[in-house]
Amino acid sequence: MKNNLSQRAIVRLTQYHTILRDYTKKNIKNITSSQISSLLEIDETQVRKDLKSINCKGKCKVGYDVVELKDIIEDVLDYKVIKKALVIGAGNLGTALSGYSKFSDYGLKICALFDIDSNKIGEKIGEIEVYNLNTIEKYIKNTGVNIAILTTPNKVAQEVADYIIKSGIKYIWNFAPTILSVPAGIHVWHENLIGSFLQFCAIENIL
Repeated sequence: MKNNLSQRAIVRLTQYHTILRDYTKKNIKNITSSQISSLLEIDETQVRKDLKSINCKGKCKVGYDVVELKDIIEDVLDYKVIKKALVIGAGNLGTALSGYSKFSDYGLKICALFDIDSNKIGEKIGEIEVYNLNTIEKYIKNTGVNIAILTTPNKVAQEVADYIIKSGIKYIWNFAPTILSVPAGIHVWHENLIGSFLQFCAIENIL
């Protein structure tokens, strides 16, 4: 069903899931569309439309069962399907992402880090080892991992992207502050941290 959802709808569902996860921890049994819309400051009609699109129906004056709705969203967004990925670049951002344990809650497993710095190769971030980038092709052949999280400096991002694509990577989550040029059949998601911050500033009128 995920393929039938718009990109914006998927983002909203992840936000709903965050609320539901918090409600579960607080042992709150039910939630209404108005509560969700109020917390996220979006139109309640949009919330209802989103939940209807994933075949989730609430009860009048009761709302939605929190655990049931959380499970449905996890199934729709494939949270329970493990997706293995590699982090390229063992700098501050790369090591921070590799050490973020909550990724596993959403079906993402970081398997390894890759870098060219001989001082970092062989180190471990928790249980995740840093490997020489030159060995990535062999690693991919042995494991079948085809997702890369790119955290390299801007000046080498395109060169590294070209290299890992030739090594077998099909999907790139790009944190480098540059737009990558990739061949047909390769999928890239550009994570624009600065752009998101500036958008926030503009919306909130932060000077």
